[in-house]
Amino acid sequence: MTPEHASGRRSLAAGLMALCALLLIAIGAIRDTTPTAVSPAGAPDREFSAQRAFAQVERFAVEPHPVGTAEHTRVRDYLVGELRRLGLRPEVQEAVGVSPMDEQGDPVTAGRVFNIVTVIPGTAPTGRVFVTAHYDSVPEGPGANDDGAGTASAIETARALVADGTRLRNDVVFLITDAEETGLLGSAAFVKEHPLAKGRSVVLNNEARGAKGPVLMFRSTESNSGLISLFGSAAPMPVADSVYAELMKLLNNDTDFTAFALGGMAVLDSAYANAGTLYHSVLDDPAHVDLAALQQMGDNTLALVRAFGGTDLARLTTGNDLVYFNLPPGLLVRYPAWAAGLLGAAALLAALALIFLARRRGMVTLRRTLLATALALIPIGLGVGVGVFFWDLLKVIRPGLSGTATTTPYRPELFWLAVLMLAGTILLAWYALLRRRVGTAELALGMLTWAALIALGLGIVSPGASHLAAWPALGAALGGLAALRCPPRWRVLVLAAGLVPGALILLASAWNTLPMGLQYAGYAPMPLVILFGGLLLPLIEMVWPARRSPLIPLTALVVSIALVAAGLLVEPIDKEHPRRTSLAYGLDADTGKAVWLTSKAPDQWARRYGGADATGRPQAELWGGGSKRLSPAKAAALPAPSLRVLADTTRQGMRTLRVRIRSERGANTVGLRVEGDTSTVRSLSVEGRSITADPAGFVFHAPGPAGVEVSLAVKGSGGKIRLRVTDVSPNPREMSAIPGFITPPDWLFLGDARISVTKLYAL
Repeated sequence: MTPEHASGRRSLAAGLMALCALLLIAIGAIRDTTPTAVSPAGAPDREFSAQRAFAQVERFAVEPHPVGTAEHTRVRDYLVGELRRLGLRPEVQEAVGVSPMDEQGDPVTAGRVFNIVTVIPGTAPTGRVFVTAHYDSVPEGPGANDDGAGTASAIETARALVADGTRLRNDVVFLITDAEETGLLGSAAFVKEHPLAKGRSVVLNNEARGAKGPVLMFRSTESNSGLISLFGSAAPMPVADSVYAELMKLLNNDTDFTAFALGGMAVLDSAYANAGTLYHSVLDDPAHVDLAALQQMGDNTLALVRAFGGTDLARLTTGNDLVYFNLPPGLLVRYPAWAAGLLGAAALLAALALIFLARRRGMVTLRRTLLATALALIPIGLGVGVGVFFWDLLKVIRPGLSGTATTTPYRPELFWLAVLMLAGTILLAWYALLRRRVGTAELALGMLTWAALIALGLGIVSPGASHLAAWPALGAALGGLAALRCPPRWRVLVLAAGLVPGALILLASAWNTLPMGLQYAGYAPMPLVILFGGLLLPLIEMVWPARRSPLIPLTALVVSIALVAAGLLVEPIDKEHPRRTSLAYGLDADTGKAVWLTSKAPDQWARRYGGADATGRPQAELWGGGSKRLSPAKAAALPAPSLRVLADTTRQGMRTLRVRIRSERGANTVGLRVEGDTSTVRSLSVEGRSITADPAGFVFHAPGPAGVEVSLAVKGSGGKIRLRVTDVSPNPREMSAIPGFITPPDWLFLGDARISVTKLYAL
């Protein structure tokens, strides 16, 4: 063996070892944030026990309990009874809530709510610490995770505090809100009307967007330095990342956080999100609650209540914003957001210094480095594009996959690996095509330059996400500078050491963001992997074969396709793993005509209803549901919602109507819309609450048997005003009574199922 061959083998071995070590570091970072411990039911009374909390879930989260149903009332009474059993004095706040969410083009959402509130008084309060969750569920499932887990955590936390017997400095308020699923109505009503919402407060809000995984504190209110610092030091397992506050803007989800934040309360919003297929489904039941996730949620909540409860809250609810993220073992790194731009600038300067030094040593040319930097946009852009369409491609291959609330399969791991491998394939193909034409060192420096530019850009416009690029770019640049100055035998080790931040942050973040849903693969996972792979290019070059190099990207592509194929093969679609389907039924009581509405891309079962793309706003979809195809249906014997005039007065050119609308069939949602010219509408209120966002209409949840009273003021006294009244039953079980309804196969369940009846009144 020649010395050259021996040196080449040593370089190959060293490169492989370095790549494997970085992969193991990333896996360790992922596992470090994964909960595993579960405290038994016999744990000490002052501690949180997931087993005890789970026993609560088993008692109340057994059936769907959306607002306005008998089961919803049973769950509320049970929770009030449990708090009383602990020696507390819960009250039920009955109020009318108006959604704080922006509902562009839709009627304003309101409803009657019943919040559960109880207080453990403090010894010398500087404010209040809130433990919050919501107890209503969607109509499809029992809500054992969303938000039975958060509710049970609140009950078990209250039990542990009472058993401890030690009074905290600040008041501790347990607030279990109502009607979160219908538009954050309970939290909005609490913030507007309840006296406990006034004054200084810190809210610990617990949610779920899946059925297992780490409980992530995914966003906080602004001026969060005190909140995040105490969270990081007090929580036993403080999993958090400031990038998720930015990613939340992409998701069609919200929590009570929004109402609390708008009310001036300081909030930490936490949830677990793995196994997202179970979110808002029939399988969100006690059998699918992960005790380890429940334990982490409870341990963190109890520890944070004690920490915030003993602290001067005035010092915590002011200050700067922080950038924060996790590093093993169990650390929450945090620093001021203003430092993000400086870190990005430092990373860019270090990258430019590396380019300058490499050019001085004759390793690269400036022209080729600039060309490589421009060409680096190709794999990054391709990663975004492929990731954006990845889920759509899977649905084309296997249409049954479309019926999930979070675009996550039941067995997503093979698809997740395929996403990461596809990102690697794109990078490797790009590298194989250009390494000889442009230069290996230039390509590596081009990718590093983009990582540094992204770090600087994020540091300026989105500091919370800047760490994704700043630390990996800075580490890689400093590692490259050190490698140029150290003896050859240490270069691989030095380069690998500089890439450790990339493994800990970029690769771990790519995996941890996949549970958001495969439709978002192009927004974070794939670009992050490509960026990390670009930083790895000096090590990849060490293991790159001298011959048949196209086999590297081809092999990666074959592995990617094999992972997708295997994922499709093992992904179940059966009665134990059902998919969501949508169907709405609308009856016009004036004409006697009825329609079915299905999604614009109906599944195999829903296509049996036929139909064509709907135009305008058909009455059955006035109140939501996302239905876009319309077909004729048989008229059901359903009574129309009624309208009774209570008062009709005209004074100084202003006509004021006071009416009562109610559902004659006991639907748990009613609505009113002014038809025709709405410019004359000056005010609209329901049950005493003003509807200011859209004075032309509203939808009201849980109206009760008596219905709701509406007051309407219209400018001008001539002519009649046309009011369309609609009632809606968002209950899948009622569909079977509709003529022409076809029972779906056992591998489908009805989600967003609704029956509406509408009638026009001219007054």
